[in-house]
Amino acid sequence: MMRGPSLFIASLLGLLTSILSASNDTSFCKPPPPWSVADEEPMGRSIGQVAVVALLQASCGFCLIQAANMGPLRDKLADRGLTNISYIIVNDQSFLSKHMFPELKRSAPAGIPVYQQLPDQEDVWKILDGSKDDFLVYDRCGRLTFHIRLPFSYLHFPYVEAAIISTYYEDYCQNCSFYANITQNKMNETFRHNATDVKPEQRPGAEPPGPEEEQDNKDKPGKLRNIDHSEGHHEQQHQRAQSERQQPNRDREPQEAIDRRQSSAALRQ
Repeated sequence: MMRGPSLFIASLLGLLTSILSASNDTSFCKPPPPWSVADEEPMGRSIGQVAVVALLQASCGFCLIQAANMGPLRDKLADRGLTNISYIIVNDQSFLSKHMFPELKRSAPAGIPVYQQLPDQEDVWKILDGSKDDFLVYDRCGRLTFHIRLPFSYLHFPYVEAAIISTYYEDYCQNCSFYANITQNKMNETFRHNATDVKPEQRPGAEPPGPEEEQDNKDKPGKLRNIDHSEGHHEQQHQRAQSERQQPNRDREPQEAIDRRQSSAALRQ
């Protein structure tokens, strides 16, 4: 049964799929039509990576906020180990947006390329069937997995993040060889993590510590002691019995005094 983040992401993706797939189901799990800006083909450099394409308008104030918020999103995912992701911002072709293009570049985080379309080229937004503030997520083989539109594309909602995480790990469109490597790397990382959690003296084939090492362990608080638990148990029992034999009779005196007081009280009644 899924719990916690897995259930959360699954719920988000179920909502996204039900809302977005019906609107443009012919393009899902297919590479986008070829597009370029000047002589650059951004999608061609993203093969083997998850690609996130944001259609943001430089003349739109909220789009500038969206561009800035891509930085914290990227850093948050990177902190979780999701680093093999290509982020791309494409400005629209309008005259005002072209004039405001420096503002969009200034708002975008360092390391995320921002492309300005040429006036005479085919509109990339139309090629991608996109609109302002759309986010398109592509798998490692360059196939569309999610096209997230307003209002779900606002980055203060979790939908874009969930779509990226899901596409990063899951081969939704299937038969993408890059995901086999991701699965193997995750298994290797898990194995290394588990191996480093095992202390040297607990690993198979490790020799028991010598007298000097065990004495050193005793002198260092918090350090694991590799001892025979049955021997320690018998030693504790022996010490407890010896302590009871040496216990002074004064420990019994309070109970005897209580008994005498209770007897006197009963006689008075």
